[in-house]
Amino acid sequence: MNAIGGWLVNIDEVLIQFYRLTGLTFLDYLLGTFILALISVILGELTISLALRYNKIHVNTITDDMVKMNNLSIMALKHRDKKSYKACNDTANDAFGKYFFNMIAYSASSLWPAFFALAWMQTRFSQVEFPLPYPVETILPTIGYFPTFLLCYILARILFKNIRRYLPYFSTVQKQLDAADKEKSERMMTFSDLMPEKSEGVRN
Repeated sequence: MNAIGGWLVNIDEVLIQFYRLTGLTFLDYLLGTFILALISVILGELTISLALRYNKIHVNTITDDMVKMNNLSIMALKHRDKKSYKACNDTANDAFGKYFFNMIAYSASSLWPAFFALAWMQTRFSQVEFPLPYPVETILPTIGYFPTFLLCYILARILFKNIRRYLPYFSTVQKQLDAADKEKSERMMTFSDLMPEKSEGVRN
């Protein structure tokens, strides 16, 4: 805990500069918090991109297994082979579970900078509260640093999503992701594939 506190003190002089850009207190707070949120988003996305690149083979294997077994189960159902369908579907569910929890873990790894940002904000702005206008004030009179950071974090994520393909490094990552989608050898089938195909043209 002392190590974390010492680390926060060391970066305090750097981060507080984002809150002194215009000399207008409220505007500086909003700008500083947004910049802090944007830095948190970028560091988080950098973390998850490195993790995915390092575990690319593992992730691709899980994804391919999930798609393969799902498609086999759909084909078995199409041929009314209940025994094969159950076996393939059970394996597909296991593969989907592995894929789902892997993605949850990767997504969680992108959030660690936000927690450090909030820890720093607590040391600086724990006593800061902003009054809310009527009629909201009748329910919630004021808000503190956490809601304002959360709002800025959401906005920063939206901004990053729209500009990531133009940023150094992230543009390369985006191209690799797009290429990986195009290189997928097998399309995941759905129950709609069991529907009979519409006949071409109209019979006289």
